[in-house]
Amino acid sequence: MLKPVRMCKVNILLLQKHLNAITNALAESGLVHLVDAATQSKDRLLSAVDLDQDRRRLQALSSRCTLLLEALGVEKDAEAPKINSLEMEEMELLLNKVSERYQEYDREIAALLEDSAELSRESERLNEYPLQSVSLSALRNLSHFYMLTGKMRLDTFLKARQILDKQAILIRSEDDSGKVLALSSRANRWMVEEDLNKLGFEKIELPENLDRDIPDKQKQYHDEIDQLRQRLDQARLGVLRLSEQYAGVLLAVKRQLGALLAVQQAQSMFGKSRQLYCISGWVPREKVEKVRELVREATAGVGVVEVIDADDDELVKAGLDEVPVQLQSGALERPFQMLVTNYSMPNYYEFDPSIFVGITFVIMFGYMFGDIGQGATLALVGLYLRFSKRNFSLMLRDTGTLLAFCGLAASFFGLCYGSVFGYESHEFLKPLWLSPLHEQDIPRLLLTAVGMGVVFLSVAVLINVANQFLAKKYFAGTFDKFGLLGIIFYWSTLAIGVNVALKRSFAPWQLLFVALPLLLLFLREPLHNLVRHRNPFHESSFMDLFLEGSIELMETLTGYLSGTVSFVRVGAFAISHAALCLAVFAIIGMFKNMSFGTGLSILVAILGNLLIILFEGMVAAIQCVRLEYYELFSRFFQGGGKAYSPFQFSEKTEEQ
Repeated sequence: MLKPVRMCKVNILLLQKHLNAITNALAESGLVHLVDAATQSKDRLLSAVDLDQDRRRLQALSSRCTLLLEALGVEKDAEAPKINSLEMEEMELLLNKVSERYQEYDREIAALLEDSAELSRESERLNEYPLQSVSLSALRNLSHFYMLTGKMRLDTFLKARQILDKQAILIRSEDDSGKVLALSSRANRWMVEEDLNKLGFEKIELPENLDRDIPDKQKQYHDEIDQLRQRLDQARLGVLRLSEQYAGVLLAVKRQLGALLAVQQAQSMFGKSRQLYCISGWVPREKVEKVRELVREATAGVGVVEVIDADDDELVKAGLDEVPVQLQSGALERPFQMLVTNYSMPNYYEFDPSIFVGITFVIMFGYMFGDIGQGATLALVGLYLRFSKRNFSLMLRDTGTLLAFCGLAASFFGLCYGSVFGYESHEFLKPLWLSPLHEQDIPRLLLTAVGMGVVFLSVAVLINVANQFLAKKYFAGTFDKFGLLGIIFYWSTLAIGVNVALKRSFAPWQLLFVALPLLLLFLREPLHNLVRHRNPFHESSFMDLFLEGSIELMETLTGYLSGTVSFVRVGAFAISHAALCLAVFAIIGMFKNMSFGTGLSILVAILGNLLIILFEGMVAAIQCVRLEYYELFSRFFQGGGKAYSPFQFSEKTEEQ
């Protein structure tokens, strides 16, 4: 169990001319967790640095650059080349230049697409016309006849032909297009049109601007569309060339803008007086000298660094500032720190419970998932994730480490249970300890799980006592259900229970070790008031204190009882895991005497074990997390800490 890294607050005083140099030096070092210097100053002697106008301008430029990169089809993760630092005005001019050229191409492409779409629509309209091969003059110079063209459904067409049998000639195309030609005398045109419209006739007319026969006009449209497509290809090629020409520069500008925004975000946390600027932040104690050195280099020896230990900081003592937390992590601890921080970040003044979590989590998982083969499979998967040369994320590699530990623990308990890929046989492998499915071994399995819970809960309470004592909260570490009185009550109750169960003997004086801690917990508030030299019933009536004490006793009794009983589930899931494996081999036994029985048995064994590894492994992990968070963490873990997050440039930015 390790404490978080010791922290010191640094206050750096410097001149304005060194402001950018020191900001870049701090970003490059990645050592200082910045805090608002203006609020840290005594008597408000420092004012905040106002950079809102510049920041808004930078954000606007950054947004423009991002949109331009997207428009040019440049990958966000593409590597940016190194270029000389540009002033803000130079970057703005560059963005304006590229943006104007892109907009010219964009407008041209939009116009060409619109023209092409219009020509395509006109061509489609001509395609709809039934009389494709008839000359335009023949269609428009009918002196005695009136011709209508359009569409009708087959049923309405037949009905229309009956109705207009004497007035018009109706002809329908043989395909499924439904095209109809109606020919009548000019004298009957209005009656024919009216009757056809009533029957759902959709008129198709020649465009008024049609100046040539339909086949010739279609050819003209197709030629014009081909020309537009060629111009469109040229415009798109221009955009591609523009992207090739400026993609690298724009990526570099985007990176520089990100760096400038990071610098301004940091500088907005600085404080200033008339002549001086102040930077405040937290630094790991062993890194303080590095900070002194970089300040000396960035300010030519002019800058001043004040160092205050976290325990001596007045604002921290007053509760006005919070010390950030950096956990001491190695490759083996980090996976379990991931479990801790997923619940909450430890605060600066408590133990980092990662090692305790690692030990308890792995033991409980192995106990519930005990099998040599299945555990080895999990371990191999974990080792692959941890040591693979593939580009796995750090989180995935840490998950691999966690799987490897859990798999090894499962293999160890599998050796104790005599189980290999769910197969248990004393002739094949005799268990070193017990078998979860043997009736005489089940009570021992469950009692051992409860005993494991007793040990884990006791350690959790002792950690809480240590945390309270280190924080100099001696009363809270003693007079609390999870303090010294609580653990004395717990151990005494367990000792009496074990003595009665094993020796069948009981001495009344033993109850003193149970009753006295409970009585002191019941009188906690009056005793606390006496320690503070106040009236025992300070700000509370006797009835209020009686109710509070009674509730405290009930919480103590139920908390320890429910916490202890909860660990029965560890043994119960070990039994359910073994029972599921037994079910798989029962199915295998059904296939033995069937044709292709050997092949089916092997298939069921493989699929069954995969199902158990996935399903039971997930269930066991969930139960471990539940016991950690709700049964163990609730005894000692305060959390609520703020993670140490030093100011630094990201990989996508570049210092200016």
